[in-house]
Amino acid sequence: MKRSGRPVTDERVRRLQQASVKSSPARHADPRVRDRYWPGTLMGIGVFVALISALTVLPWTLMDTGLLVRFFVGLCFAGNLVPYAHSGLRLGMERLEWFLFNLLAIGPLVTSALLWVNFLFHGPVTASDHLVKEVQVEGTVITYVFRDGFLADHWMARSAWRDWYPIVGNAVEVDVARGALGVEVVVSKQPHVVGRP
Repeated sequence: MKRSGRPVTDERVRRLQQASVKSSPARHADPRVRDRYWPGTLMGIGVFVALISALTVLPWTLMDTGLLVRFFVGLCFAGNLVPYAHSGLRLGMERLEWFLFNLLAIGPLVTSALLWVNFLFHGPVTASDHLVKEVQVEGTVITYVFRDGFLADHWMARSAWRDWYPIVGNAVEVDVARGALGVEVVVSKQPHVVGRP
């Protein structure tokens, strides 16, 4: 086979291939880095689990929002404190992939797991009635404001979808319990009507 008047030899093809490999940047700097699908899969699962937990168990957990965010961010970046050679490289990940794996998989999955364990394995339930001072309606969400200021710092725990209950009520029975990890959780809310005080 001839190209531009010169015969193409095996030696010339080999040199061209070596030159193209040398001129193109290497995909992996370390031969221990491998292509794997499971880190990306866990990252996607982590994002969805975090969203589902934020809409379900998070509103029922009576924890300071700032503390919860600091805890979540700490879990997202804790894996990066371990030397990369002992953690990400052993798992066959590049540095950026290891960083994103901690940010999108480890942090959300561990935080969600801890929130669910705290909620599902709670202690004895304490029921209490609270008279409603005001009901704030925003679209399909109603938020109760209690006369005694109960759950004043936790607006998500006072909120509910309008379709959940047949009545709005002028009082709400709230069942609270201490979770398995020591954080209080709202186990259930039930609005009802009581006689006018």
